[in-house]
Amino acid sequence: MRKRICSFLTLLCLLAASICASPGTAYAKASGQQAVYTAFGDSIAAGYGLSGYTDSQDTPAAPAKSYQALTAAFLKTKSQNYAVTGSDSDDCIELLTSQKADADLAATDVITLSIGSNDLLLPFIQIVMDDFQIDPSAIDPAQIEDQIKNGFTLPQLDLSQMAEYYKKAEALLTELSDHATLHAQARAFAENFQTILSLLHEKAPDAEIYVTNIYNPFAFLPKIGELADRYIQEINQAFSKDAPDYTLIDVYTPFQEQELTNVQADFQHPASLSLDPHPSVQGHAVIADLIIRACKDAHSPKPAVLRSLYSDSKKKLTAQIKLPADADGYQLLYAADKKGTYKKLGKGTSGQKTFQTSSKKLKSQKTYYFKVRSYQVVKGVTYYGKDSNILKIKIS
Repeated sequence: MRKRICSFLTLLCLLAASICASPGTAYAKASGQQAVYTAFGDSIAAGYGLSGYTDSQDTPAAPAKSYQALTAAFLKTKSQNYAVTGSDSDDCIELLTSQKADADLAATDVITLSIGSNDLLLPFIQIVMDDFQIDPSAIDPAQIEDQIKNGFTLPQLDLSQMAEYYKKAEALLTELSDHATLHAQARAFAENFQTILSLLHEKAPDAEIYVTNIYNPFAFLPKIGELADRYIQEINQAFSKDAPDYTLIDVYTPFQEQELTNVQADFQHPASLSLDPHPSVQGHAVIADLIIRACKDAHSPKPAVLRSLYSDSKKKLTAQIKLPADADGYQLLYAADKKGTYKKLGKGTSGQKTFQTSSKKLKSQKTYYFKVRSYQVVKGVTYYGKDSNILKIKIS
């Protein structure tokens, strides 16, 4: 029984293929202290399917190649993992109101949230079960995602049964094109998402919140991908890229690429189909990179300005630097060619506006190019600003 749902989903995809073939608030700076990072969400956040994944409550650490672990490594800390496989927005609200995470949230600096996929997936599977007269009590909701990943053995059917299933599947595709239940789920999620945000802000008022939207794991599949996209875009309307109280991480756009999920659909060999919608190792790396870039955008200081350069007869170089107020210091970089590779010559603090050096790295009578890069340190992580203007000088 546990593999029948997946078989029906596979049949839907096969049918679809045949149809198409026919005609935030920044956390405070602090030196010598690690950031506290807490992850909430579903199986995507939990790293489902990756090496090292477990849903055991005794080993809550996320897999090493999950976006959660990669983000924690960038922040030079460990994540507090409250991601639960199979969770939808109702489950997330229940977790946050249970006070289970309150102590960790009170000290949290950074929160990531991946929620909403199951708000569509679970009712979709319920619709399939109803149409194919599968007894819901025979299915364990906590194992649905596992069934999707591992259940693709096509049912043994004679031709008359196959024709009946294809007829039902074709009718189901039509039904799903505009289904009231799925529209209602999208609206309900929008309300739940605001409740989740309110709870997170209440329990972690100083934390930065990074929220991933919903991607379409079946984007490249005929018919099914189009149907899924209709509701995914609808549920993604709950998120705002301009929200003042969280940062939206857009995973929908890059996940149009097939290799970022575990979905494998070779319709010439249907027995090997995999409709596992979870991110692949590459997919987790992409999500982590997007979150890390957002962290950098939040904390990188404004660029410094290299005002002037002077070299005296003793080969001493003097640089005058204007540093932005949000920087802790700067690096002075040099290169023999303007478009060449720049190396660090030295660094200075925010109170050191004049930089002087007699470094042996600089050769007499040779021209060098210089620029400055500002930085600030937040909870042990160094964030760099954009490079300054470039000046050149011939060393005396």
